[in-house]
Amino acid sequence: MNYSDRVLDVVEGSDPDSGEPTRHYLVKWCGLPYDECTWELEADVDTAKIETYKRYNRRKPNKKGLDRPPLSQWRKLDHPQKFKNDTLLREYQVEGVSWLLFNWYQQRNCILADEMGLGKTIQSITFLQKIHDVGHRGPYLIVVPLSTVGNWIREFETWTDLNAIVYHGSAQSRQMIHQYEMYQRDKKGYPKKGIKIGFIRKHSPT
Repeated sequence: MNYSDRVLDVVEGSDPDSGEPTRHYLVKWCGLPYDECTWELEADVDTAKIETYKRYNRRKPNKKGLDRPPLSQWRKLDHPQKFKNDTLLREYQVEGVSWLLFNWYQQRNCILADEMGLGKTIQSITFLQKIHDVGHRGPYLIVVPLSTVGNWIREFETWTDLNAIVYHGSAQSRQMIHQYEMYQRDKKGYPKKGIKIGFIRKHSPT
């Protein structure tokens, strides 16, 4: 049995028999590519997915001309740090995110490297949440191996409400991603100027 993964679009109309107003949502299903999306009546779509779609479409754009805050505004993060679902970073993870932010404020590239299993994925995701919180809402490009993309999806959904999109699939699937996921749309269906997706998750083909 397939379950709804994401809602991509909505159209309003009327029932040809009764004349009653109707609303259909374009649904991407779990485990299926974008080119197998289907239009479904509102009553048949998970209400939580509809609310998530509405929330993403209300996202405010980046401020015009927004630059990174000056280094003087950086503050070392204190432990504990709480995120979505009351999830908490471990103390050494807080230290790692704080270090990532320090380098970001300095506009300096860096690499977070430690032993396997210590939560580099979570530190990277919560780092993005932190820079999102100061007004830099993306888009961000994350390139990860195909074998780990499922884990990245789960961690984004566990730790944040960021709009994370997997950019992968056939030419038709990628076309649908461009059409429905890259921009917010107004009531007439036109892309809103200056508002792109918040986050893109893209994996390497290897």
